[in-house]
Amino acid sequence: MKKALIMLLVVALLAGVFGLAPVRAGEGVTIQMTIGSTKAYVNSKEVILDQPPIIENSRTLVPFRFIGEAIGAQVSWDASKKAVGYVFGDMNITLTIGSTTAIVNGVKNKLDVAPKILSGRTVVPVRFISETIGAKVDWNGKTRMVTITSSGKPVLSFKSKAEYTMQVNVGPAFGWGMGAQKWADLVKENTGGLINIKPYFGSALLAGKQTNWFQAVSEGSIDFVMDSTINASAVIKSLNLFSLPFFINTYENVDKIENGNSGKQIVSDMEKLGVITLAWGENGFRQLTNSKKPITKPSDMNGLKFRVVGTPIFVDIFHALGADAVSMNWGDAVTAFQQGAVDGQENPYGVLLPVKIWEYHKYLSNWSYVIDPLIVGVSKTTWDTFPNYIKKAIQDAAIEAAEWEKAYVRRGLDGFTSINILKNKFNDVPEVLDQMGYVRHQGVQIVDLTPEQRQAFIDATKSVYDKWIPIIGQNIYDLAKKDIGQ
Repeated sequence: MKKALIMLLVVALLAGVFGLAPVRAGEGVTIQMTIGSTKAYVNSKEVILDQPPIIENSRTLVPFRFIGEAIGAQVSWDASKKAVGYVFGDMNITLTIGSTTAIVNGVKNKLDVAPKILSGRTVVPVRFISETIGAKVDWNGKTRMVTITSSGKPVLSFKSKAEYTMQVNVGPAFGWGMGAQKWADLVKENTGGLINIKPYFGSALLAGKQTNWFQAVSEGSIDFVMDSTINASAVIKSLNLFSLPFFINTYENVDKIENGNSGKQIVSDMEKLGVITLAWGENGFRQLTNSKKPITKPSDMNGLKFRVVGTPIFVDIFHALGADAVSMNWGDAVTAFQQGAVDGQENPYGVLLPVKIWEYHKYLSNWSYVIDPLIVGVSKTTWDTFPNYIKKAIQDAAIEAAEWEKAYVRRGLDGFTSINILKNKFNDVPEVLDQMGYVRHQGVQIVDLTPEQRQAFIDATKSVYDKWIPIIGQNIYDLAKKDIGQ
């Protein structure tokens, strides 16, 4: 009897030091761990870990069994597959040692860091596990403490719609259109067919009215979008930053702004109105083509009619240069070229090749006067219906598709950088690698502006800055200048 009592006391002691009392369904829990320390706290109760948390690739990894039991999940280990399993409500999560792909209810999620074995103990990325089940994760860089707060409520099964719609202004033959289809295909693959996104090319859902996409996505009548910032700039004024003439002049600066504080502010502006940005795509730097003559100076544009996007800043730019700006949707532009209703237009090489611009215009000026980023996004109304693991699968696919799409439209225009990305990361070698050379080969006379010629266009459009910086927001403009080191 005495021996049995001693054994019970030992078991109780070990449970208090090394183990956890089971967390009941619906019971909230707060977990605190510090990097390098074996002391953890579950609802303020001290627990001793058999392996301290570590940081790898800026991600915290913790003992897999501890975090699972602490949040109230059923935990399993498959030694033959070296796989960790969690069951939380209707959610099944599987992670494999050394793999950066997790499987959640059959859906693929990418991990920033793979699970691994340290000193015989398996550690897993705690943020992924926690956020997948809907818990909140906070990081204190000063104390190096991570805090997880979970409601403990079981995750219920998710039912998707038969089809989710995507707005795309151009057709499937454009790099932008191919990027949209790639995104849809990756989402379908990553979710095992659970999420089926159908791109509607040529702004078919908007009756060709390309500048209406933001409102439609914002209100939830369209689910997903891969479309131009230009076409949303009438609503989100800060997006006109990308259309300030000659302000952003390199791909490096484009990336710095999109990933910098100015880009984050623009993303926030859109989210407040119901559009979530998952990644940045690109249509490219816009060049000038016409059917009349080479253009090397602003006075060459006097009296010529140019088709421009139906947004006010483009009209102001072309008026400042002495040209007649004709606003029209892209669906009407090619007909206008054929009928000679306009003399020229401006678009990136990624548009010039698919529309065979050489059939209408024989002169091109490489002036790269504005950049045309794409929003790879989703309606907040739709986004809020997805559990976190579905959101992650969709965003993983968006980031991958956007990277491919950017490389595709930049290929040959940034040296070999984008060509190498396509080849080495995506095993993709497009038929046309030198876009500019291909257009020239079709008989188009291409003018490369000298620094002095370019400066003349810059000087001629200064009035656009005076009018539009207050509209865009002085703070956004200042943030962008800081992002690119001006």
